[in-house]
Amino acid sequence: MRKLKPKPHQFWAWCSTLTILAGAIAAALGFYPLYCYIFLLGNGGLAIVSWLWNEKSLVALNTGLASIYLIGLINLYIN
Repeated sequence: MRKLKPKPHQFWAWCSTLTILAGAIAAALGFYPLYCYIFLLGNGGLAIVSWLWNEKSLVALNTGLASIYLIGLINLYIN
């Protein structure tokens, strides 16, 4: 069995993943709108890493989630 070569930018992917987990903790504790910013940062980071990896499904997922949080923040400040 041959060894798989690790993907580049693994460090940034893990940082973004940990950021998303921190956002989930903040959401569970009710820190609104702080958790929206945390999720936006984490999903934005994973969208960039996914784009660098050429993983189209992950780009779509993380860009979509980051967009949802961005729209929520814009709505918060407009209303």
